[in-house]
Amino acid sequence: MPRSHRGSSERKPESVRNGSRTQRRAAPARGDRGGRLCGRYLLDAARQSPFRVRAVVHGPSGRARVAALGADEIVEADLAEPDSVRRAVKDADSVFMIPPAFHPEEDIFAIRALEAAENAGARRFVYLSVLHPHTPGLRHHLRKANAEAAVRGSHLDWTILQPSMFAQIVLSTWGRAPAGQVDVPFDVSHRFSFIDLRELAEVGVKVLSEQGHDSATYELAGPTTTPAEALRIAGRARGVQLEARTVDWAKAPLPPGVADDPSRGPDMRAMWQDYDRHGLHGNSNVLRMLLGREPASFAEATAAFDVP
Repeated sequence: MPRSHRGSSERKPESVRNGSRTQRRAAPARGDRGGRLCGRYLLDAARQSPFRVRAVVHGPSGRARVAALGADEIVEADLAEPDSVRRAVKDADSVFMIPPAFHPEEDIFAIRALEAAENAGARRFVYLSVLHPHTPGLRHHLRKANAEAAVRGSHLDWTILQPSMFAQIVLSTWGRAPAGQVDVPFDVSHRFSFIDLRELAEVGVKVLSEQGHDSATYELAGPTTTPAEALRIAGRARGVQLEARTVDWAKAPLPPGVADDPSRGPDMRAMWQDYDRHGLHGNSNVLRMLLGREPASFAEATAAFDVP
């Protein structure tokens, strides 16, 4: 999301705070479910910010979704088209980049947005990466690592955020399952750090609006639990019993839009395989420092999430 240049009187772009609201920020957003959820929470946090927000979407459906969330300005852009990206970040003071997960050109898109921000005269660039990007067996993580390298070489004030798995993704993927056994394509007894997207959005707005976060790479890991316990918590919130069951990552069905994709499908299976071996967990100290309080537990994220 780009934010507008100093002195602009236009409405705000996508990730901003209350106050004078004279600067514009733009966020090129991704079209996958995680990106949509992240963008939604970022917009919610931006309403309390001092700058105007320009939301960058991919088409009419994204425009309608973002308009309902209260963005000051909405533009459509195709990350595959450099001119389109340049127009999207024109006159932005800051850009918050949410890349398209599992896209084979995710790193190219992120670097394209970075170069557009540099050429537009932006001051800040925030890149949403992932926890443990330098994981050899995960191509989609390594693409984020490639993008991180370009961000670190930029002359802009930059910040890289490396969040752990989104609690809301777990809730929307498995927490809505019918009562009973829920198939999960990796070991449900491994440890995972789940971050509440409300707090990731809060940190995103914080690093955009405060001084002192340039040249920082923040590992943002929420509290740790297991998928088995996470689904028990999600079930209790709905008044049903959910029991996570590990199934073979190589045979579990892939979601629509991924199963037939020659890049996304193998990348998702590689991720499940890695999770099955190791889980995905980190340390919450940095997130605690940035929030100034204890990070939300999975139970707290669940209580605030609309899981029918």
